[in-house]
Amino acid sequence: KKVQISSSTAADASHVFVVFGASGDLARKKIYPTLWALYRDSLMPKGTQIFGYARSKMTVSQLREKCVGTVKAKEGEEDLLEQFWATNHYVAGSYDTQRDFELLNQEMAAVEKGQANRLFYLALPPSVFKPVTSMLKAACMSPTGWTRVIVEKPF
Repeated sequence: KKVQISSSTAADASHVFVVFGASGDLARKKIYPTLWALYRDSLMPKGTQIFGYARSKMTVSQLREKCVGTVKAKEGEEDLLEQFWATNHYVAGSYDTQRDFELLNQEMAAVEKGQANRLFYLALPPSVFKPVTSMLKAACMSPTGWTRVIVEKPF
């Protein structure tokens, strides 16, 4: 199968970035601040939607509150930070239940248009890598674009 490496994509492509383990310390301390910096500096594709996924039941507002000490706007960036949080979504679910991943797929599909590219970031313990990636393959592969998985190296 041929893999496209160039940055040329369809003009109407949508991008979804999913953070697995979104309620954890790694997400709060490192991942969300980095996503904010990428968004703030216009280094993400325009219109990128960010999904948090974890077992903890919470809302985007609660996630934002958890990140208040690490995701900060400098003077004059407050509106941009509001826009960043407006691109965020949150889905609670198990790491080994296909129905939960089907619900995540439905939520992603609801915000996608055109070619839909999906990137899954696993900020999870190694013990759940296999069930999560199996569920992603079964229920969350992009039907029209590329799908990528990033595995956070455990320490």
